[in-house]
Amino acid sequence: MASSDFTIELDKINQRVKYKPSTSTIDDWQYLPIYDVAVQVVKNGIAGHAESQRAVDESLPFEMPLENDISINNIGIQGASEFGIGTTDTLPSGMTEMSGTRIAGSDNYGNYQYSDNSVMVWVPMFYYRWGGADSPYYSEYGLNSCDVKSMHDFVDVAAANAAGYAVHRAFYDDGQLKDGFFVDKYQASNNGGIASSIKNGIVMSSSSSNNPFSGLTGSPANNYSGAIDAIKTRGIDFFVTTLFVQRALSLLSMAHAQAATSESTCAWYDATGVNNFPKGCNNNALRDVNDTSVLYESSGYSNAGKTGSAVPFAKTTHNGQASGVADLNGNMYDICLGLTQTDGNFYVLKTTARAANLTSGYTLDDDAWGMPSMVKNYDSLGASFESLTGVSRNFAIGSTTGQVFSSAASGLDWQASCAGIPLTTGTSGTNDFGNDQFYDNRAQHLCPLVGGLWVSYSLAGVWMLGCSRPRSYGSSYGGARAALYLV
Repeated sequence: MASSDFTIELDKINQRVKYKPSTSTIDDWQYLPIYDVAVQVVKNGIAGHAESQRAVDESLPFEMPLENDISINNIGIQGASEFGIGTTDTLPSGMTEMSGTRIAGSDNYGNYQYSDNSVMVWVPMFYYRWGGADSPYYSEYGLNSCDVKSMHDFVDVAAANAAGYAVHRAFYDDGQLKDGFFVDKYQASNNGGIASSIKNGIVMSSSSSNNPFSGLTGSPANNYSGAIDAIKTRGIDFFVTTLFVQRALSLLSMAHAQAATSESTCAWYDATGVNNFPKGCNNNALRDVNDTSVLYESSGYSNAGKTGSAVPFAKTTHNGQASGVADLNGNMYDICLGLTQTDGNFYVLKTTARAANLTSGYTLDDDAWGMPSMVKNYDSLGASFESLTGVSRNFAIGSTTGQVFSSAASGLDWQASCAGIPLTTGTSGTNDFGNDQFYDNRAQHLCPLVGGLWVSYSLAGVWMLGCSRPRSYGSSYGGARAALYLV
């Protein structure tokens, strides 16, 4: 049937194409996600990024004009180039595109620069699914197979949920579903009093001994809570990365690892599956214990490296490409928000809370810690939740037989999963999860850490999560990274 036999319209609000027979006298529109009309583009090897004004979906009986650039807010196709990042057509004040931001294959694809010269990566909203029986990765990874879909793949969240997919918790803030988030490409360093994301910067720490937070404008405290005030030196809308943002990056790494087939689209790809994850500074000698070809430039403090200084650089990013987020495995811990413990119970940040409103104390209702804020901004997980027990211990994340993270699409199970809390069936460790460690404890005013440090690979990894230290703790290995939502 020819395209002239159809009336075709674009529903830009709901991101879908409407079509019906031109001769129809009733309102019998049918719908397709915009992504579906780009099948031919994908087949031509462009991995979902439209480079022409028309595309043909061979499963449809007509040729359809491609009225929407599907590369905007598109997380990409796992295993392919440009996966795990994307572009946006809406920028906050002070943010600009870089040379190559919109060019597929560029080192700066999906990268943006703020007015302080901070480089941030745009991560578009995505849907994910653990353990789908029809997943192309199920035969190898079973209940821990990981599928990621673009926001363009479903009409809405309900449709995604019906197909077994969930929106990642990282895309909810202030009661709104966001199109994506900006996250620092590099760990924050002192840039003339501002905490900035700049390549080859000396990472700040929460200790007076190692490029301290207190050296920034306003002299933030040299402890974990001081990370909030440190990041605010860049602007009031920036916030310390939440566990949800960090674990979204971890999940994207997992999805990419399962789908990649060569180093051409994923520099850290390992066909054996043993070391198939991002590399970093974690052998106490400026290299990666699993890949000694990776070498960092010394920061001048112990065996910590300058952020983003690794060669080959792409081996240290979340998606194995030069455009990705660097240094998630070792070098310096990233202090995180979103999960805490107060007076015997664990709490997780509500979807209605605004991360940028959280402050560094524990007495006010918008502080990141303390009971007043627990009432306003957090949901209680109770005295324990799945593998988060409050007992002082550590275990390796992963399982060859059980599911590691909940498949729930809403509720506390979903929130906990997106915060990186494994199910009780996911505590025996596997290579797929890097055998990364989960550190459990019941610290009052808990402040989580992720990523690990330069001293030891057993204390590092993209899935590593430390839940054992309070907000008042300071260390020479505890740094920070900023994130930003569009307001």
